[in-house]
Amino acid sequence: MEPEDIIKKYSEVAKDYDNKATDSGYIAYKKMALAVISELKLEDAKILDLGCGTGLSSVEFFKKGYDVTGIDIAPGMIREAKKYPFKRLICQNLETELSAKDSEFDATVLLGVMEFIQAPLNLFLEVRRVLKEYGIFALTVPKKIDETSGLSFKSYSKEDIEQVFKESGFKIIRSEEFFGFRVWDSTDEIYYYGYVLRKI
Repeated sequence: MEPEDIIKKYSEVAKDYDNKATDSGYIAYKKMALAVISELKLEDAKILDLGCGTGLSSVEFFKKGYDVTGIDIAPGMIREAKKYPFKRLICQNLETELSAKDSEFDATVLLGVMEFIQAPLNLFLEVRRVLKEYGIFALTVPKKIDETSGLSFKSYSKEDIEQVFKESGFKIIRSEEFFGFRVWDSTDEIYYYGYVLRKI
């Protein structure tokens, strides 16, 4: 999916996104955020939510009182995210240099976004740049789907994506496979690999 298509699609569904996502069985936003909180063991932390959407993926961080910056490509999603107490909201394509300083964040999350990323290595190197020493990076990765399925999502084998983690300077500290979501207006189901990584 091209960036302009992502912007159009997600800006159009922004107002109903949270309901559509949770109705489709999507739980990664909570599951992965709680994993990050568990690994950080910090009372105060700076989080970067990449592909923050409506802000759903940072709800658990707000409950902890964490300082969260959100970045999303879709202006409609950014408008919806303003209902949450983000420190900053930035509208930009994640496949360009991130609008963040070196070593600025304790943790970064990338949830429900890898389906659309064309150059994972470049993005992961940017994530590494903006993380503090030994910072945490949590993400969901769509499990490889049959190419004859007709679905347009990018998907990965464990071997392929874990090689990219290694090349970009991350160590796996947790991983599991779980249900991702049901594709809207379809019976197709996507499964995720959930990873928690540490910058090395």
